[in-house]
Amino acid sequence: MISGNPSIDEEEENYGTSKEKLTELVEENKLRIKIFGMGGAGSNTIKRMVNRSFNSPYCEISFAAANTDASHLSKIGVKEKIVLGKQLTKGRGAGADPQVGNAAARESQTEIEKSLDRVKIAIIVTGLGGGTGTGSSPFLAMKAKERNSIVIGIASLPMASEGKKRMENARKGESELIQFCDSLILFENDRIRKYAPRELFNVALEFADSIMMNAIEGLIESVSKSATVNTELSDLEKILELGGLGIFGVGISDSSPEQRVMEACESALNSPFNSSEISQARGLLLSISGDDTLTVEEREKAMKFMKDKVSPGANIIVRQETDNTFKGKVKIIFFATGIIPEGEEFHIRKDKHEIS
Repeated sequence: MISGNPSIDEEEENYGTSKEKLTELVEENKLRIKIFGMGGAGSNTIKRMVNRSFNSPYCEISFAAANTDASHLSKIGVKEKIVLGKQLTKGRGAGADPQVGNAAARESQTEIEKSLDRVKIAIIVTGLGGGTGTGSSPFLAMKAKERNSIVIGIASLPMASEGKKRMENARKGESELIQFCDSLILFENDRIRKYAPRELFNVALEFADSIMMNAIEGLIESVSKSATVNTELSDLEKILELGGLGIFGVGISDSSPEQRVMEACESALNSPFNSSEISQARGLLLSISGDDTLTVEEREKAMKFMKDKVSPGANIIVRQETDNTFKGKVKIIFFATGIIPEGEEFHIRKDKHEIS
């Protein structure tokens, strides 16, 4: 007896990929971004971040906190925690010694490598100048590069009032961390005195943290907002080929159509804690978002304005997103890269995935 026509599911099974398999494949190939909070300062930053929404159907975003201080780590509300150097420090911290922080990270190499499994973009958040963050972050970055991850460092520098030794540790940590980062964004805590001089110290630090969180959120948004995530990732990789320091900015304006784009650009440029000069940037990723009232002329104005801010001949990639929830607002996100640190010998590795 001849059977009837095959069902749609049977046809998919015989001639193509089933819906279940396709869904499974999409899930398997999601862009995996992990944000690592290293040491006390880095852990504190991501502690405040986990309550923010990072929903994206195209990315899997997760957090991990790592510290030598077990007591501090127990207060960080993330699922994944790594006590660094349990045998070396007994969970009591690194004593502000970066060498101890580095040795602790090396002792915990297996846990670090497991945490990096299948991570495409590793964002390392840390404070430089102390022991754990300064010593462990370069080791984590090195291990991430061994796995061909994109590595972006976001680090705060200590206040001058914290002493010469702490600043020396920070600068040494910066020079080590930058060798394994595709880009390193630095925030100078000394600028707190300028932008929040009358605030209580803890409130001022929270203000600095909020600036760092905005940079992280903007970075994630720039590669995870749309279904063209692979194209967005490719754009990001192109401007990260130069290495060096980076600057990030986010600006929003709901002014009139004549003013909103320029106001958003100016707002994005005026991040109070960026410590590098955008005029030295040799790469720029510019994202312009607005509703369907955003005009070609406005887009061109933003492009010209930002192009004039970076180094002549910089590699510039521009993307425009239409989002009708903006209701007349315009959002500018920029990531400027390839800034060579002043006063330092800096070599761009020909193959950033090779660790010597």
